[in-house]
Amino acid sequence: MGHGLAAATVMGQLRSACRALLLEHPTPAAALAALDRFAARLPGAACTTAFCGVLTPETGELAYSSAGHPPPVLVHADRTTRLLEDGHSLPLGVRADLDRPEARVVIPPRGTLLLYTDGLVERRRRPLDEGITRVAELLESSATTTPDELADKLMTGLAPAAGYEDDVAVLIYRQPGPLELDFLADAGQLAPTRRALRGWLDRCGLDTEQIQNVLVATGEAVANAIEHGHRDTPGGPVRLNAIALADRVHVTVTDTGTWKPPQPSATSRRGRGMTLMRELVDEVSVHPTADGTTVHLHARIPA
Repeated sequence: MGHGLAAATVMGQLRSACRALLLEHPTPAAALAALDRFAARLPGAACTTAFCGVLTPETGELAYSSAGHPPPVLVHADRTTRLLEDGHSLPLGVRADLDRPEARVVIPPRGTLLLYTDGLVERRRRPLDEGITRVAELLESSATTTPDELADKLMTGLAPAAGYEDDVAVLIYRQPGPLELDFLADAGQLAPTRRALRGWLDRCGLDTEQIQNVLVATGEAVANAIEHGHRDTPGGPVRLNAIALADRVHVTVTDTGTWKPPQPSATSRRGRGMTLMRELVDEVSVHPTADGTTVHLHARIPA
């Protein structure tokens, strides 16, 4: 709704109201219908656009309704794009008692959803569709980047020479969202960590064999963090992060200790974790510092 401090104030009130209304009206269409009545009584809120969605992370299903907002863009892992143009109706505060439509879509494994304000795509004397098409093209060519990298690419790649004339906001979600686990360096944490990672990898759309490979490689990294990284400080913190890209998954295991150098021998079954990890995933790197050790595991997903 416009730009500047006055517009931001109105939008802040509408956003807070929408959050509260979703507690009583758990569907996007019902929440926007109730927000309509609030906007009609809020000075300066008439003709505000809004997009309201409810996401189920476990399945990737998005229920949504749009009040005159630019259509979100959904990019599949194979780089095909789709505009979410269903569930669309008039801006807020325009017509009383308007029945708001609602639509549903399933964000596929490693699919990326972009929500944005019109300031990202609207240019003087140029059709709005042209800007939306440019957004879709940038998304298609950036499917293998992280959401943070993608946001930077969009903001820089679409910026006019004289800078943006309107306020710009973007929200990017990739299915599944990042996995973030914090736990203590204890062998009892291996099983629950493995279960959480297995469920996340399944939502990424990996096949059974690759899921098992990533699980075993990550298990070695976690075991090393527990056994070696905290051999002098039992129970220290360990973190596991995992993110999905269109063509691969990236798992990071971090501890606050120092690993012992591997010392395999002909008669020992120990000290072979690094070799096993490198056989199971495409890329492994270990970064020791004075503050701890970080292991990065990359597994490419066949097309």
